[in-house]
Amino acid sequence: MTDPDFIGEVDRTIKIYEAFSGHAAARTRQMIDRHGAVGALSRLMVSADLQQGFKVLRDHDRLGESFEALVVRFEDLFKPEIVAAANWRLQNPYELL
Repeated sequence: MTDPDFIGEVDRTIKIYEAFSGHAAARTRQMIDRHGAVGALSRLMVSADLQQGFKVLRDHDRLGESFEALVVRFEDLFKPEIVAAANWRLQNPYELL
């Protein structure tokens, strides 16, 4: 069972992205439905592509509310390599385009 605080934060992050971007996060919601929140965020952290949500939050100086920040805050839910990838992204937000 996943931490209900974590699930609430995932939903909150999606809503923040949607507010800043003006777009529904339909693909992200589908991915979470398919893989669960931990599985979906894990996949996003190791993807070679930098997700649009990260870019939008980065460009609005809101990385503290990104999925990467959630992975770090709820690190006990993730494998160490996933947490490391999230930390790297947060420390190098302009390295991936």
